[in-house]
Amino acid sequence: MTDALRTPTHRLSVGANGRATADLVFVDHDRAKSAYHTCVQRSKPRLAICFDAVSGPPDVANVTPLRFGVGSYRVTWMVAGAVVAHWRFSVT
Repeated sequence: MTDALRTPTHRLSVGANGRATADLVFVDHDRAKSAYHTCVQRSKPRLAICFDAVSGPPDVANVTPLRFGVGSYRVTWMVAGAVVAHWRFSVT
């Protein structure tokens, strides 16, 4: 996950609209056209956003911009049903 300046981060601050913008970044270093599933979850208040995508060439980032409200989040990336990465971050 990166902030608006594309810097990897674990903490974001909300803007004037009460939300933070971040990019979820998935890179498959082994092969092209990997189907992957990503879920973003927040426990309080409960929120779950999941989506499916297909990677491009090896080592090329797939970027998904999203907006987040205040809270603690966990992002999980899965390929063929197996978790390949996860990331925790908070929005204050």
